[in-house]
Amino acid sequence: MAETDEYDAIFAALKHPVRRRILLLLDEKGEVSFTDIQNAVSVNDTGLMSYHLKELAPLVEQSKRGKYRLSEIGQTSIVLFRKVEKERQRSSAVVRKELEKSIGKIVFLFFIVSVTLMAPLSVDIYVSVQNLHATPNLSLGYMVGMYLVGLSGMIFGIILFVFYDRHYFSKNVKTNVIHSTIFAIGISLLSIFSAYMIHRFEQAILPSNSGVTWLSSTLRTVSFLASTPLVTYNISKLMKRH
Repeated sequence: MAETDEYDAIFAALKHPVRRRILLLLDEKGEVSFTDIQNAVSVNDTGLMSYHLKELAPLVEQSKRGKYRLSEIGQTSIVLFRKVEKERQRSSAVVRKELEKSIGKIVFLFFIVSVTLMAPLSVDIYVSVQNLHATPNLSLGYMVGMYLVGLSGMIFGIILFVFYDRHYFSKNVKTNVIHSTIFAIGISLLSIFSAYMIHRFEQAILPSNSGVTWLSSTLRTVSFLASTPLVTYNISKLMKRH
């Protein structure tokens, strides 16, 4: 057999999963009978089993007792095969770990977005209901309180995002500020959109509505965008010291 043909035969023998299991079995047991190989690899068809053993001819030989064992080439090949399997498993573990990490990033980011939007959206809905049905003329103190509650929730979301950004992406303060500003812009667009839809709902029910909810949401969003760089800078600096 030419050297090229021998290599082709070896790779063809290793290509099938049943043959790889046979090689591992022979490497572990030494000499194994035909029946024991059948039972070990769960191949009940005798003809099929004979075919696989024939394909393994470069790597497997029969002893004088008629049992099957690894040839010298087979013993060398199994060492290489185990190295390849070990590397494949390690690569699979790395890919799985990276995939789990990516999923964790996405889930955590969605959680932060939800937390950041939950307070202002809840405040807008509550104020809208009060404005339409309970208290048409809401006091200034009440509106300021609701404004601060919504803004505080959004600021808390930015703080969470800074921790997220520094853990997964960058520990550079300037980069953190840029990322947080982009995040704040996205949150602001969502917040303004939801507030606008609530405002339209108010106008549909009560055309003479003063638009207090819409005004409060707009002022809150402007305050949120203005305070985001400052909050991010201070939190990043504090984390950098520790």
